[in-house]
Amino acid sequence: MKKMILTVAFSTSLLLVACGDKDEATNVPDNAPVETNKNNTAGDTSTTVNAPFNFTHFDLDVEYPNKRTYDVEYENETAGAEAKIEDELNNKITQGNEAMNTLIPIFESLTFDHTTADAQVIDEVLQKFNLSELYFEFDLEVKFTDGTTKEYRHKKPM
Repeated sequence: MKKMILTVAFSTSLLLVACGDKDEATNVPDNAPVETNKNNTAGDTSTTVNAPFNFTHFDLDVEYPNKRTYDVEYENETAGAEAKIEDELNNKITQGNEAMNTLIPIFESLTFDHTTADAQVIDEVLQKFNLSELYFEFDLEVKFTDGTTKEYRHKKPM
């Protein structure tokens, strides 16, 4: 009986370790902004001089014909960073450090902030991610380092 309990406990611990968070990214730039508090109040992010980008969260969903999508999820919090790219256009999913390796140069090239016109943000994101303008729906949510959360949405008539 004791041997069976130990076997079950060991198996369970192996399962938990194997099911770790695949989206976890450890290769985030050292000076990338970090959200220090989950509340949506101003001043809850750490900002670093010469930060590579000006946001702590970036959630992009672009829907194309035949319900194919391009999705990016990035968040950097004190508990850790997560990154994931689901590219149904090219049948590719990348997570964690592999996704961060793709996202870092794109994020570093983005120039918009929370005062930039929505249409300009949408155009820039499509360009930098090399995405077609023939989408049906564009949805982007960004949490900037000043605590401002902004949504950029555009839906084309079908």
